[in-house]
Amino acid sequence: MNNAQLFLLLSLALCLLVVLVLAWSVLRSARAAGKGAERAHVMSHVTVYREQLAELERELVQGSLDQQGFDLSQQELTQRLMEDAPAAAAATEEPATARTKLLISLLSLSIPVLAFVIYFFVGTPVALDPALLAQANGEEQITPQKLETMAEQLSQRLEKEPKNAEAWVMLGRIQRALARYEQADAALQKALALERNDDVLIERAEVLAQKNNGSFKGEPWAIINSVLKSDPQNGNALLLAGSAAFSEARFKEALVYWEKVRGLLPATSPDGPALAEAIDKARERLGLPPLAPATAGNAPASAGAMPKPQSDGTERLSGRVVLSPELAAQVSPKDTVFIYANAAEGPRMPLAIIRTTVDKLPYDFVLDDSLAMNPQMKLSQVKSVMVRARISKTGNAMPQAGDFGASVGPVTPGSPEKLQLTISKALTP
Repeated sequence: MNNAQLFLLLSLALCLLVVLVLAWSVLRSARAAGKGAERAHVMSHVTVYREQLAELERELVQGSLDQQGFDLSQQELTQRLMEDAPAAAAATEEPATARTKLLISLLSLSIPVLAFVIYFFVGTPVALDPALLAQANGEEQITPQKLETMAEQLSQRLEKEPKNAEAWVMLGRIQRALARYEQADAALQKALALERNDDVLIERAEVLAQKNNGSFKGEPWAIINSVLKSDPQNGNALLLAGSAAFSEARFKEALVYWEKVRGLLPATSPDGPALAEAIDKARERLGLPPLAPATAGNAPASAGAMPKPQSDGTERLSGRVVLSPELAAQVSPKDTVFIYANAAEGPRMPLAIIRTTVDKLPYDFVLDDSLAMNPQMKLSQVKSVMVRARISKTGNAMPQAGDFGASVGPVTPGSPEKLQLTISKALTP
């Protein structure tokens, strides 16, 4: 029995308990009222009896009625009292009992219905379904089998809608997540034949490089250069150009591309820490010192960076990230691992983030305010968070097809619980 089923069972039990208590109270009140009504009816008949008996006694004293007639009339009067009183009480009790049963029936029906209607409007109905909750969090974990099914469904849809560019792009991303680079390239080419899109072009360059075992020579570089020629400020193209140059040991060129991207990123961009680390690697290969802590953030050094937040430890969360043995063959030791926390409700921007690599797993982590990307958005400022771990082959801080991940939560910042995240499934593209 899962938590949702247990919640529903307990809710129904509580509703039943409330109905039983109210039914007992109503029945008790109804019985008390019935006894009072019965007594009142009996007393009214006794009063009539006494009046009629007094009248008979006066007639006997006056001589208008002999003793034999008096005795006979008294017996008839007594007999009528005995017959009328129970009948009147029963007539009074019957409608009262019917009203009581009707009230209990209405309570039995209305209380559970009202409880669940109120929960639907003020509660979190989506939490009753783990699959819906995962979708609402935007990180539903799916298996390769589910990706296969999605690919088949998209293919069938595209047979009827061959001019749907967005569907071709999605099919390409799914095929890429399944490491079918030939099929992914074919799908992206069909999307590009319908409409030019620089971001899709860059995705195709990545797919071609993956198909060529990581080499960007030839068409991948040609695509990157064509995009940068039409749009010199295209961030995705600049990032990929830097990665391509770095893979070819052209570290000075990689540094130039990445520095341009750093100048374009907003101060709160989640790509900032990963980009700063990439820049430091390129600088290290060139024999240059790493970026100063004050300028290693998202904004350029000349723009000034926000001071690093301090932590008093009350918001700290700790745990361990491990890699499922089943995924070991599908990831590279140098693939990037992001460990971060974001608000359970509200913006998805990380409140604290750590970047490492697969070869460091299992990784014992500590998240606190000192790891905040923005001093105005910290762990200590929210009531509950989701803690996530994600493996990215591209090093992109934004989730993409082909990433693997895990999440736990909601968790209260400062909880002493040691969190356990096992990365075992692909994320939804």
